[in-house]
Amino acid sequence: MGKRLSEPEARMGPGEQRCEDDGSGQYSPMSRQAKKDAAAAARDLLKMSSWLLNSTDSSMGADRKNEQYWTDVEVTYNETTPSHRARNAKQIKDRFHKVNRWTDLFHSAWLKARIVYTIGYNDQMWIEKAHVFYIEDNKKLNLGPFVLLEVWNTVKTEAKWITYNNGLKAARKKVASKVSGSEKEGEAPIDLEVVDDQPRPMGQKQAKKLKYAKSKEVDHIDLDELDRFGKIQDEQNANRLKVLEMQQKLSTEKMEQTKLAHLAAKEQKEARKLELESRMFETYNHLLSMDLSMML
Repeated sequence: MGKRLSEPEARMGPGEQRCEDDGSGQYSPMSRQAKKDAAAAARDLLKMSSWLLNSTDSSMGADRKNEQYWTDVEVTYNETTPSHRARNAKQIKDRFHKVNRWTDLFHSAWLKARIVYTIGYNDQMWIEKAHVFYIEDNKKLNLGPFVLLEVWNTVKTEAKWITYNNGLKAARKKVASKVSGSEKEGEAPIDLEVVDDQPRPMGQKQAKKLKYAKSKEVDHIDLDELDRFGKIQDEQNANRLKVLEMQQKLSTEKMEQTKLAHLAAKEQKEARKLELESRMFETYNHLLSMDLSMML
């Protein structure tokens, strides 16, 4: 299979307990729920890494059919997964689409944070703002806090992942326009979230037709086409980051100029004060040196 992924979750020996910092520098055993959450996050990271490896490793070929592609992802995932945690291609694919959607929404929130907040902000502050935008901008989706930072850190600079999600967004827009037309004709609205997460759902005839069309568009995205547009998308994202960096640099320079102007004004004020005091002192000395007897 080419490269082999390393399993992200640590192996625990008999009787061992994973520990976590309780905030005081002391370490205590993780709770049962915390262990489950950490293990689930590690499995999600492995699913995304398996997808990414099969998308970017040229030795695996880019001309595979959709079914063969996900079979290869299944093999990659299960290579480093305990047998009782093994998953089939459909299970991996269904979970991948959910994790990918949440991660893409957070990535959009992070890009927004970098554009909105420039002066005096660093990477950690942008991430904190992205968490806020992630919730506020997706209220209709009723999302909880974003807990897949390791997944996002893995894919945020990957051209394949960025291009893939741009393709999904374009497909969603097409479906949204069809749904909008159906609503004008008096048909019941269709939940686009269901379209994404269930490739072959049950429902009204028109809904099934639209959802199946959406599934075909997503499932049969040609990897060769993604390769073709990958470089263009890379350049666009690089240019966007350059603009953000330039804005931050200009803001920093403007602050420095303002600070220097303030210091210069303060120094001028002090200089005028010293000059005035010097003149007063000279006048005082002159008066003291005058022959006052002539004035009597």
